Amino acid sequence: MSQVSHHIKKCFFLLGLLNAIYFTVYILKSRTGSWDGYSLSSTGPENFNVDFEQQTDPQHDGHDYKQDIQKLLDEVAENKDNKHWLQNTQLTHTSIGINPQDFYNDTTSESAWRNKNTLFFDPRVTLALYINHIRDQLLHTDQVSVPFAWSDWIDLTGLNADLEKPLNQRNDCKWVREFSIIEASVPDEVLQCCENKDITPRMLEHFGFQRHEQLPGFITYGHSVKRAFQKVRLAQAKSYALTHMPNPYSILFLNKDGGTYEVSVEGNEEKNGRIVNTGMMNEYVRRNLPQDSETVPEEWTFDPVTEFKALKRAVKPHHLAPEDDALGMYKTTHEKGTTKALSLPAAAFDYTAANLSRQRILLQRLAGQKDLTKREEIYLESIQESMNHHTFSEWPYFRQATLEFRKDPGNRDGDRGWHYDWRFFNGGLTYEEEGWTPQERTTRTTIILHRLLRNWFRFAEEKGIVTWIMHGPLLSWYWNGFMFPFDNDIDIQMPVSELVRLGEKHNQTLVVEDIEEGFGKYLIDVGTFIHNRDISRRENHIDARFIDVDTGIYIDITGLSSSKAEVPEEYYQLGMFDKDSNELIYKDRRKHFYTLDQLSPLRFTQMSGVPLYVPHQISERLTFEYVNGMVSTEFKDWHFVPKLNLWVAADDVKAAFDANDYKVGSNIAALRARLTNLVLEMSDEEVYMLLDHNEAILSEYYVTRNLTAMHAEEKKFLFEPADPNKPRKFKRPLAVTDKTMNEEEAKKYVEFVNKNMKMTSPLRKPLFQYEHEEQPQHHHEYIDN
Repeated sequence: MSQVSHHIKKCFFLLGLLNAIYFTVYILKSRTGSWDGYSLSSTGPENFNVDFEQQTDPQHDGHDYKQDIQKLLDEVAENKDNKHWLQNTQLTHTSIGINPQDFYNDTTSESAWRNKNTLFFDPRVTLALYINHIRDQLLHTDQVSVPFAWSDWIDLTGLNADLEKPLNQRNDCKWVREFSIIEASVPDEVLQCCENKDITPRMLEHFGFQRHEQLPGFITYGHSVKRAFQKVRLAQAKSYALTHMPNPYSILFLNKDGGTYEVSVEGNEEKNGRIVNTGMMNEYVRRNLPQDSETVPEEWTFDPVTEFKALKRAVKPHHLAPEDDALGMYKTTHEKGTTKALSLPAAAFDYTAANLSRQRILLQRLAGQKDLTKREEIYLESIQESMNHHTFSEWPYFRQATLEFRKDPGNRDGDRGWHYDWRFFNGGLTYEEEGWTPQERTTRTTIILHRLLRNWFRFAEEKGIVTWIMHGPLLSWYWNGFMFPFDNDIDIQMPVSELVRLGEKHNQTLVVEDIEEGFGKYLIDVGTFIHNRDISRRENHIDARFIDVDTGIYIDITGLSSSKAEVPEEYYQLGMFDKDSNELIYKDRRKHFYTLDQLSPLRFTQMSGVPLYVPHQISERLTFEYVNGMVSTEFKDWHFVPKLNLWVAADDVKAAFDANDYKVGSNIAALRARLTNLVLEMSDEEVYMLLDHNEAILSEYYVTRNLTAMHAEEKKFLFEPADPNKPRKFKRPLAVTDKTMNEEEAKKYVEFVNKNMKMTSPLRKPLFQYEHEEQPQHHHEYIDN
């Protein structure tokens, strides 16, 4: 490459960087190019075509590497010998064969699970059994309730290694203390731990077990604030779920074809609702055993997908009533010929002590007329507790799985456990353990976050709950329309009126994803003190969570409301607010403040193939929260690769270059800067080298390229390079600014939104399928090779 060409290319990238190359790097051509995007689903976005640069590759040596890259993508599509198994996200392994008599509640057989010390878990059995039971009930009544035990819904078999031992050899509270960071003088009560021998016969029966040997050596009855090794946190979570964790109030099944199925849970305080105690399997066999069969087969196939399809054929799902679409979100998202933008009324953010008092009076009157449901009781209690406690006296509601990050040898990334709900903790995302590579752990994380996002916004749409992404997810959406691979935070916001409605109508709902897409389960947990809207002094900055009960990872939900809290001076200094203005300011329970026109009207978009909303003002808000967030193409050893529109780990992206190109001197900052420049200047040959040497990145590019190209086109409608000479109230420099469309652009934008902003098929594998079937298989193939 000539010196002149090199300088021309460098100037091109520097100019592009200053003018936000990250939304113009893809040049979208007509639909007849050699870079036709792969259509992710028949209901997905328009099939965009992707080219790398506007000009010919300056490093072009006569060989067309674009064709080589296309061949790699064709190989992924062909998936010969299942080499690129990660890109196939269809649900498989949906059935399992078991002996149903092992799950009877009236058998003395030693092989029966009610008589064993160890636990059984497989979501396919639970879901198939429950859906069949629900279908049978719904054919006779629309008011259905079901028994419940957490041991049937989340995997507690990690306790089995302990349960197989004699009682006197099992882990006890002394073991918990040994691997917790706790002073010797602190009593076991701080660890929320009691010994197995301290469980009374009445407690044993309440838990749903027959003898002490069926329980762990120690019983966790609450959250311990003390940091602990991962193995202790795992045991604590599973012990608590087995014995003390309250049941949800209802179970809701999502349906990709629209509508939901919801049933109540019987006796929230009863723990003996295990399948092996209730006779559900006995009833299932009686209903489904062919009349000409005299004996029950020793192997019976259970398939929840088959059962769910039968449910949909037999019973219509419940659809949102127009009067329950409080802010018109459901109606707006289903309109055609509009941008689906949603205007928020100021009243949605207004929540005062008078509102609270009126609600309490109404609920108390209702309680005098009829028995309240468990959800209504808890909602009334939350109002009373909020009125009795102020921001300094309320107790923290949500608790995390605080991990020991110095002494635990597997916790090499220093994970403090702040992003896991302690009750459902099932292992750190980056924790090093045998049988998992770093790339496999990253894939697992990506699956968890994608399914969380997908199922929350599907639930929110079906229930007409207005919500939008904010903070880190909004920044990651800006870059390429996907989640950052290095961030496991999902933050969403909603008006306080919607938060209150979420608590009143849906608190403690176990949401089950569409069975035809996966077996994910998510708990809606709304805090007690959502009615207090002052800045929290007791860790109650988060109002609610949408928790993946299989992992403990969650979405943080915060409500915005009007408040008399003092606005930090930086909002005025940087021009976010005007002190001379009388406009209302809304805030969450931390320190984030907004005006209505910064939020509304919400913009309709998509992220990771999931339709959702983002706030109206984007560029100034992101630059206010993250000074360099919209311009820095490197973060914590991850690099944004413009030609792929993906974030790639530094160790992986280095494979595209000669080591001598970036190993210049010993200055770490200089090395990082040099690698960053190399990434921005990547040639087609280097892109090919990267994709050819890393199947995971190739698969990721194959799966995401159509949507990232579509997002790049979307950004042309929404943003434009900032004019440094244009006077602005906002004081920080902007690389890009929110765009005001002309009439022709606005018309094209309406067409663009209606054509592309639709739910695609899942982009990531189902978690259960990945963890229990495919990762073990392909890990061994990887190791063997």
